Amino acid sequence: MHDFSGKTIWITGASSGIGAALARALAARGARLILSARSADRLDAVRRQCRAPEDHLCLVMDLADQAAIEAAWSSLQQVPREVDILVNNAGMTQRARVAETSMEVYRLLLEVNFTAAVDLTKKVLPGMLARGSGQIVAVSSLMGKFASAQRSGYAAAKHALQGFMDALRAEVHDAGIRVLVASPGFVNTDVSRNALRGDGSLHGKMDPAQAAAISAEQCAEQIVAAMAKDRAEVFPGGKERVGLLLQRFSPALLRLVMRRVRVE
Repeated sequence: MHDFSGKTIWITGASSGIGAALARALAARGARLILSARSADRLDAVRRQCRAPEDHLCLVMDLADQAAIEAAWSSLQQVPREVDILVNNAGMTQRARVAETSMEVYRLLLEVNFTAAVDLTKKVLPGMLARGSGQIVAVSSLMGKFASAQRSGYAAAKHALQGFMDALRAEVHDAGIRVLVASPGFVNTDVSRNALRGDGSLHGKMDPAQAAAISAEQCAEQIVAAMAKDRAEVFPGGKERVGLLLQRFSPALLRLVMRRVRVE
């Protein structure tokens, strides 16, 4: 079981939602954090909410901007901290039918949800391999296991992330590095408000299922517990997790259910 005390943990998407809740939970367990997101002000607010705020670093970074990623990584090399655990949490979702979604939106969803996570993983991996220890965490989604209407780009990116992490786990297990994929169902965050429409504008509404879901804090606690136990997967959420059982035992029924699900 992991002891997070003194460990340096890099969390992306840390300015709100699950990422901010993870930051508070891991700081409470003695971790030293590197917090990344696009907003310096919101990151600093989260840092100040954490235990021992002076121990934590804010690293502003836009995962849709390769130059910004490289600049952030370069600045991190000047800090005498080895990344013990990387939490690829940042992501964005979608509320638009395939026929209405521009290729620009698809590319953005893939960049933020998949490509950036691969990039950051490859950046921290050599150090972990050299030390013979480390942990890579990806916050995916149940949409990385199956898919519903109006989330085609998001589901595709999360399926890709799942596949990448599964392959990585097989490669690095014997090197002492553990890989966890967290696949939440609905969580009460602003993710649906920030979802992209087909033209790239914001959805701007809270989905009813999101509003009635578990809190970001509850989700984070389950992820942290799975991290501590070196689990390979964890599925925070509510009754929507029945989709995993249907996928395994009755894929045809799952397809029928997903066709009839009302998507806001």
